Amino acid sequence: MHWSELDPGSQSVLRWTLASALIWGAAFAATSVVGALISDVNPLDHLGPIGVFTVIGITVGGLVGPLARGLAERRRQP
Repeated sequence: MHWSELDPGSQSVLRWTLASALIWGAAFAATSVVGALISDVNPLDHLGPIGVFTVIGITVGGLVGPLARGLAERRRQP
């Protein structure tokens, strides 16, 4: 299925999902790297745990994105 074949509502949900997954994944990854740096550990030596936290962040973002979109749509409607 192509992007142009989706109805506007589905496009909006997909956009919110992808943006939220990217933001949360980056936030979890950055937090993991900063935690490693604060602990005086080379982040490259601990890519496994950083990767796990990044995947957790992407998953959380993918779930929170559509929820946030639904709440935003509900608030906008009179």
